Amino acid sequence: EKATRRFLDQGNPVYLTQDWHPADHVSFYTNNPGTEPMQVIEIDGRPQVMWPPHCVQNTSGAEILITTENLAKTVQKGMDQRFDSYSGYKDDGGGETGLNDMLQQDGIKNLIIFGLATDYCVKATVLDARDAGYQVELLLSLCRGVNPETTKDAIEEMKAKGVIVSE
Repeated sequence: EKATRRFLDQGNPVYLTQDWHPADHVSFYTNNPGTEPMQVIEIDGRPQVMWPPHCVQNTSGAEILITTENLAKTVQKGMDQRFDSYSGYKDDGGGETGLNDMLQQDGIKNLIIFGLATDYCVKATVLDARDAGYQVELLLSLCRGVNPETTKDAIEEMKAKGVIVSE
């Protein structure tokens, strides 16, 4: 929260992405009998990580945990129960979140990104931001990954795409 508050106090616009999953989301292992957390299965020809239920719409587990006094813009993602949505830009089915439109309307060209999880949502958002033409800096000290090995690989992949990685 301190970093976000600092950015807001400096007059920088802040955009938040919020997982907002329906209870019957395809990525929840509880909706896929016989699976367990972190297992990768195939759904409609694509790999899908089985996650514990998280960020379920209209529950306390989906609340944004930082106070922004409505100064930040929030983009909800993962609302289509059929598709996972790691990226803040689009879900795995190609459904857009509106983040890119917001950034373009606000004239944003450079992004500073941090959050959870480095090896999944952060990575996907960063790579989509680069593909959309944004300059991106990743604040690594404000990120946490799920797995040390995939986190290390994600950081290297982001660096290879021209992302500035700073502590």
